[in-house]
Amino acid sequence: MPDSPSGGEKTELPTPKRIEDARKEGQVSLSMDLNTGVLLVVGMCGLAVLGPPLTEAMAGIIRLTLTDLMYRELTIGTTIQVMIITMAPVGGWVVALALVIMVSGLGLSIAQVGLQASGKPLIPKLARINPLSGLQRLFGMRGLMRFAFSLIKLCLILVISWMVLKADIGQMIYISPEIGLRFAHDAHGLWWLGMKLSLVLAGIGAADFMYQRYQHVQDLMMTKQEVKDEYKQSEGDPHVKNRIRQIQRQMAQKRMMQEVPKADVIITNPTHVAVALKYDKEKMAAPVVLAKGYDDVAQRIKAIAAEHHIPMVENIALARALAKEAEIGKAIPVTWYQSVAEILAAVYRLRKGPG
Repeated sequence: MPDSPSGGEKTELPTPKRIEDARKEGQVSLSMDLNTGVLLVVGMCGLAVLGPPLTEAMAGIIRLTLTDLMYRELTIGTTIQVMIITMAPVGGWVVALALVIMVSGLGLSIAQVGLQASGKPLIPKLARINPLSGLQRLFGMRGLMRFAFSLIKLCLILVISWMVLKADIGQMIYISPEIGLRFAHDAHGLWWLGMKLSLVLAGIGAADFMYQRYQHVQDLMMTKQEVKDEYKQSEGDPHVKNRIRQIQRQMAQKRMMQEVPKADVIITNPTHVAVALKYDKEKMAAPVVLAKGYDDVAQRIKAIAAEHHIPMVENIALARALAKEAEIGKAIPVTWYQSVAEILAAVYRLRKGPG
């Protein structure tokens, strides 16, 4: 496995963020050999479709040149007119073929890397002109793989060319008094040879594309520490997040404790649970929970209640139920209206005293 500059072993696959950052830097898996091979196939198919009308248009120019134009007086105006009339059909077919190839090349590139506009690859970097870096690229693994693919392409082109020529050599020696038939025969033979070679190059390009994808993933491999660091950057440091949550809980408890002195009664468990309730019949439809908590928090609630002389009532079942079901700042559940009402009525009677 490749090692990172920091010394860690790159054993982890690149994360989506790592891949996206590389795309923004212009690092994508693009096979130019695949583009070249496929575009050659498209070009040969385009010639097969557009070749006959293009040939006919060019033959028309030759016929016109050797017949009518031989007896016509040419001026600057008539020459321009003749050129436009004669060259327009040829130019139209050539432009159509060029558009087909251009659109195919653009679509193939987008299919490989997607749409990603980035100007960063155009920014000059000293590493690109460093002789040592150039030698490493030339004689490194990538340089060897490019050399191997080039050698394979050359050998296959020579072999395929020889096989085609050897098989068709008898037909190629074709003598005919008709120049048109001879031209058509030779053109078809050259086109068939070109198509076979284009298909071979497209196959090599497909293999090169698979290698480029593999090499791209290898280049973006990450160490375990890099994955952790990226997670911290994207999701936040867990220690910091825990500290923030702890501070938030402390602040919430502080605000809650500030509400305890306003309570009418504290319902306890008696030691592990405490719930502070308040009821104002003019402002509230039902008693509201001002504070609640377990263990240490419950003890703090009881201590504050004792300082402010707030009555505390021990009711194990009710205290547990309210601590579990009720929410701070909201009214108690309807289920416990009757039990809480009885307790509040007793507290109010105690406050009024005898009589």
